[in-house]
Formats: sequence, C-alpha cells, structure tokens
Amino acid sequence: MGGKLSILQVSHGFPPREQAGAELCCFFLSRELLRRGHRVQVLARGNDPSRPRAALEAEEYRGIPVTRIYTDPARARSMKDTWLDPSVRGAFEKVLERGFDIVHFHHLYGLSLDLVEAAKTAGAGVVMTLHDFWFLCPRGQRFTPGGRLCEEILPSRCSRCMAKKRARWAWNALASALKEGAWKRPHRALPAGLAYLARNLHTRPLLERTRACLDALNKADLCLSPSKFLLEEYRARGLSPERSAWSENGLDFPWVRDLRPRKEPHTPFRFGFIGSFLHSKGVEVLLQAFQGIPPGRAELHLHGTSPWDGGAYAASLEKKYARPGLFFHGPFPHEEIPRVLSSIDVLAVPSLWYENAPLTLDEAALAEIPVVASDMGGMREITLRRKNGLLFPPGDPAALRSTLKRFLDEKNLWTSLRRSAHPVRSAADQAEELETRYAGILNSTQ
Repeated sequence: MGGKLSILQVSHGFPPREQAGAELCCFFLSRELLRRGHRVQVLARGNDPSRPRAALEAEEYRGIPVTRIYTDPARARSMKDTWLDPSVRGAFEKVLERGFDIVHFHHLYGLSLDLVEAAKTAGAGVVMTLHDFWFLCPRGQRFTPGGRLCEEILPSRCSRCMAKKRARWAWNALASALKEGAWKRPHRALPAGLAYLARNLHTRPLLERTRACLDALNKADLCLSPSKFLLEEYRARGLSPERSAWSENGLDFPWVRDLRPRKEPHTPFRFGFIGSFLHSKGVEVLLQAFQGIPPGRAELHLHGTSPWDGGAYAASLEKKYARPGLFFHGPFPHEEIPRVLSSIDVLAVPSLWYENAPLTLDEAALAEIPVVASDMGGMREITLRRKNGLLFPPGDPAALRSTLKRFLDEKNLWTSLRRSAHPVRSAADQAEELETRYAGILNSTQ
C-alpha cells in the first residue's frame, strides 16, 4: 500500500497498566502499523475514580502516543450508563479533531457505544475487532456468577444474572438523587422513582442494550473476529455478514529467540497454567484434576493470580489444594513469557466459558509446547486447526486428569504434538492485511 494513514486504535485498556489479550493485540498491531510508516495513536480507558469523568491525559508507551480517557463504570446509575456516556463522546470528539482516516475499535467497555457513530460523523472509516461477547452479554463471557455457562442468551436469565449489579446501580441513582436534593421535592421524586423502575426492571434494559450494541456494530464499516466460532455467534444474533469477516490476531514475537529449546520434557513432567485466576478460566478444575496424579510423576506450575481481590482467591486455592509438586508462582510481567514458557512442558487451558482466541494458545504454539484445552469455542477451533494438543469435556476434572496422564503414559505423545500444523500469525502479516482493508474502506466511501 502506497499512502500512509492516520489511525486511531481504541481499547478499554492498554499496556503497561493492562496486559490481557485484547490490550496486547491492540499494542502489537499499533506498533507494527507505526513501524510501517503510518501515524498511529491509541485512545485507552483509564480507571481512576479521583479523576474528573472523561478527563484526557497524554502519555507514551514504547514510542506509541497514548491518550487515557478516565471513566469509572462503578459509578453507573443504570445499565444504560454502562454503555452510553455523553461525556465520553464529548471527549472522544476532541480527540477526533486531530484528524484520523481510520478508527479501529478493540473494545468499548467503560467507554460509550456512540463512539462508533461519532467516528463515522467525523468522516473516518471504522473497524471493530470482536474480542469477546461483551456486545451480546453485559458480563462479556456468557458465564454467570454462579458458574453457569449460557449456551443460549436469554434476556430473562440475563436479568437474574445482573441482579446484584442492577441493585448497585439503583443505589447509585438513589444516592445521586438525594445528593441533588430530591428529598426536598417528594412530589417530583416519587414519579421520577417510578419512571426509573419502569425503565430498569426485568428485561427492558437488556433488550435495549442488545439493540444498541448490534446497531453500533452494524454502523461500523467492518467487524473482525479472531475466531470463526465467535463470528458465527454474532452473525446468528444480527451482525451483518456483509460487514464482518474472520481475521486471526497477529502477535509481535521477537521473544521467541529468547526461548530455551527443549528436545525432551522435564523430569518430573511439568504441566502449566498461565493467566488470571477467574472462576471462568477453570483453574480449580485443573487443580482438582491434578489431585489424582500420583506425587512424583508430574508437577503443576501456575503462573498468575486473582487481581480483582488482591490475590485472595488465588491464596485460597493454594491453601485448599496444597500438595507436593504443586507450585503457585504468582503474576509476572509479560516480558518474562519466554522464561515461563520454557519452564513447562504442556499448557493447560481449562476455561469454562467460550474463549474466543486466547493468546496463551498462540504463545504455546510458538514455544512448541502442546496444549490441553476445553473442547468448546475458539479453544476447540484453534487446537483442531493447529493439531498441537488434546481436548477434554469442559468442567470435567476426571476427564482432564485422564487427558493429562496420557502425556505421562504415552511415550511419544509430547513429541508428536509439539509442532503446530498451522503457523501463528505475525503482527506484520495482520498489519499488511489491515492496510488493504483500511484502504478498501476509504476507497468505498470516497
């Protein structure tokens, strides 16, 4: 592509503060586009309740100009406040005044759905990458607090699932009304309260949210999904097939040269888990499975923690399942991924929700480490495409234990699954594809 573009990448977080999958994908792509001569900036949500709402702050990360926009979803007074915020749009429009050919959204959690409309109004081409189910499920994972996987998205079930959060939002609304002096105007407060209940009870706010989310997605020029599974799930619920496509994530992986290649597994054999200790990640299923493996035959190394509670959940698991050969290493900076990958022989991805395209699967393939993954969603799709791992029924510790033991009992299994039949995509390859897609969008709107 000849012409250089001005591109704004938008995400709900960005390194170094946030380093989960979507944030890293945004970083890898932004850095590669910058290398290729484009003018690239990032707009990322910042979370600091002490900052004024929608305040903007400029910083830089590894040569990439980053603007933080501060929001606090915990202050929401209704479900609608979690996806529509006029103050965020106002600040976003100020950023758009810098002039961008393309606005590429990676997530809108904590921001505002109408940023898509604002970008279109400013004359920019709009691309959206779907990293999870957030546009269809307020929790983003189709997984309830009680540990239930939502095979179907049912508004009545969503209403019950969000009950605690809706109660918190109602309390925020009441506190705000009282602060504004509603108690001095009871003749107005009562009708206002009844109107609030009418707008926010049962399925009404959920249906409104879903309609608004799909409308925003279909206003984008193009929606991309890193897994075919996620793409079809969205299309089945109203995403335009003509405005959507499958496009694998691209990784920037110079760290591969720092890996210590192994021709044989460790002794004892080492299984590993890398990631957040969310219940939906299935880490407890893995711990239960490992309990049945005789001491001395294998080790289990867990890298990560539960950041939302200061590591309390991770500490409780360590205490509950303590045994010889089980190691909790805690969190680590992403720059140390070569060391972590080099220390294990098989990566376990026992998630209980429909993972889209976990970067840990890509990293394991690059490190030539076989995987054991839950047989569903993007995990199934990627593992079958790469032929570098084994699948087991999600949430079944006994089945997972039997699958892990195969590596201990079958002499050549580890060697036969080390190399991926499908290469991990590079950020350079993804950027080249997107240059073509960006140009096509701009040409079609001229």
